[in-house]
Formats: sequence, C-alpha cells, structure tokens
Amino acid sequence: MARTLLIAFLVSTVLGVFLGFGTAHSFLSVNAWQLESEMKSYETLAEAIRTRTTNPNAKALIEETIHNFGLKDVKSTGSHDFFIRNVGTADLILTLDRMTCSCTDIIITPTRVPPGRTATCHLQYNAEQAITGKFSQGGIIRTNDPDNREIYLSVEGIFTNSVVVQPTAPNFARVVGGTTRTLNVRFYGFEDEPLQLSAPMWGDREHFDFHWEPAELNESDNDGHYLSLAKSVVEGTITLKPGLPVGSFREPFQVGTNYPSQPNVIFTVNGQIVSGNVSISGQGYNRSTGVADLGKAGRGRSAARELSIQFTGLSAQSASVQVSAVEPAWLRTELAPPRGAGPLRIFPLTIEVPENAPAGGFLFGGDGPQAHVTLETNDETMPVLKIPLQFVVEIQ
Repeated sequence: MARTLLIAFLVSTVLGVFLGFGTAHSFLSVNAWQLESEMKSYETLAEAIRTRTTNPNAKALIEETIHNFGLKDVKSTGSHDFFIRNVGTADLILTLDRMTCSCTDIIITPTRVPPGRTATCHLQYNAEQAITGKFSQGGIIRTNDPDNREIYLSVEGIFTNSVVVQPTAPNFARVVGGTTRTLNVRFYGFEDEPLQLSAPMWGDREHFDFHWEPAELNESDNDGHYLSLAKSVVEGTITLKPGLPVGSFREPFQVGTNYPSQPNVIFTVNGQIVSGNVSISGQGYNRSTGVADLGKAGRGRSAARELSIQFTGLSAQSASVQVSAVEPAWLRTELAPPRGAGPLRIFPLTIEVPENAPAGGFLFGGDGPQAHVTLETNDETMPVLKIPLQFVVEIQ
C-alpha cells in the first residue's frame, strides 16, 4: 500500500512540474509583447505601437501626370521625365501596362521603389507620323498601391510646320461652266520673322490666277484653334476662269517662302465644273466629286461601267457627243445610240478596263498615273466634257 502511494506521489509531482512549465510558457507567449513594453520607455513603446498598427503598404505620390510641351515642329521627337515617390512602408512596384499610341514609350527606373525613394518615368514621343494640330498621347502604369492601382502619364501640345495652309486642299465645289469664281487661301507663319511668299508656280495659266497680300489673325483663328499661335498671316486669292470642261479637276500649286526650314509650300486646288444643260450619271459615278469609279480588273476579269451623258433644254434633240481622248489609251469606250424625247436626250457611254490591262492603280487626286475620258459636244456652253476615272488592275 505504501509503495503504491509513493508511486502515485512521484507521478503527480512530475506531471505538476510539466504542467507548470507549460502554463508559464503559454502565459509568456501570449503576453510577451505586453511584458516587453512594460520594460521600455514611453517613446520606445509609442514607436512600437505605431509600427505594429500601420499596414505595410506601398503608396505612390506623383505631383505631375500631364506635361504640355507647347508648340513643336511636326516630325520632331521629344521626351519628359515624370517622378513617382514611394511614401508608403513597403516596396512600390511599377509596371508599364499599355500606351495609347505606338509613337510613345515609357521607361521606368527603377521598377521596384523602396520606401522613401523615387522612380523616374521617362516618356518619349516621336511625331514622325503625326499631322499638324493638337497632340495628346501617353501610357498607363500599374502599381501595387491599393489606393492608386493605375497612373496615367501623358504629354500634349501642338505639332505644326513652319507654314500651314488653310484649307489644306482648296476646293471649288460645283462651278457652273463659263463662270468665274474666287477662293481664299490663308498661309500661317509660325516663325518669328514675318512670312513672305514668292515665285508661285502652277501649270494652267489660262484658267487659274493667284495673288496674295499680308493679313491678320481673325476671329475664327482665335476660336480655340492652334492657328492662333501663328506669328504672321498671308492671304492668297485663287481665281478660276471660264473654259474648263465639265467634270472634276485638280491643279497643283507651289509657292516659295522666306523660311529656310520650309522654303516651299505645295498644295492642290480641286473642284468640279457642272453645266445646266449637260449632266453625267451612272453606276460608280460620284456626283459630288465628278469621278467615275470603275472598280477592280485583272486576274482574268474586266471592269466596266455604263454612264449616261444627259442633255436637257430646247436644243437637247439636236445634241451630239463623241469621244475625243482616252487616258490610258488601252481603256475601251463605246457610245451607244442616243435615246429620249422632247427636252431630254441621253447618250449611254460604256467604259471598260480590259482583263489583260497592266497591273497598277489609278486614283484621282493621288500621286500616281491619272486616267480620264474626254468627250466633245456641240453644246455651246459646254463643248468639252472630261470624266476622271479611278480603278485598280490586280496582278495576274
């Protein structure tokens, strides 16, 4: 019996020791920070509290997101540095997500920003493909700042030539044959020296004239338009004289300037001559431009369109028409017998691009070869009709 009691006592003692150590360890583990804080100064305790209660987050601070570079020459390049500072307590991660245009790019250095440090975002822009006028492009940067997941950085401004012509493509719209019309063209100089024009050149001196004189910015220029930044203005007057045939026309002009950066200005005058007695219609014919679109030929197929040459009025029944010129010469044309009665007479005209035509493109107003059909009539007000053509001959 005594031996049993002794064993029980020893077991209880050992278990008590182990339980005591476990309880003490648990107490110290749970209250370690509290016991430690009681042994520290007030300042140390306050700092510990701040550290433990602040979330370890990155925080991006940026004061500038849009940079205006003002006025720049078109085709130029440039750059601007944006700065992103990490004012958080964890590393700030910056990643370039996407750009709004292939003409811009952003280089981020570094992409991982420690607390208190700053990253440089070098935004480059290339305006080689830009046109004159307002420019605004940029890119989106993603961050690990929970309050600022995306940052949009951009540059904006105005690209311009030393000389800008307005309108860029002067147009005489639907001029009645036999009449005179004028059109104003304004030249804006963006250099400090006043713009001066000289040595105008154009081919058709019989039907066009051109004069100019110094001018001033007007109300329309100052209506929120970049032209208001021009330093000087010259206004030209183009005169269209009678005699051009019915149909569309284009006349290139070249004018010299006193700016070495842009010694010549080239622009093209377009328009359309119409007649009250003679009109053209049909598939592929655009009345607003006066151009007939013949479509595509080649690869074993031809392209053909039938147009109608219409005469109206008292002399319609005695009207006549014939093909006088075709360019290129391998185009096929056929005038069918006229039809109609009374004050209307219609001549069907078929124009065909043969299937074996040489490959190439003919686009009215473009820099390539031009195509047209010219007709002669017995109408006193419009003795010549010229129909510009456009079409494509595909490679066999």
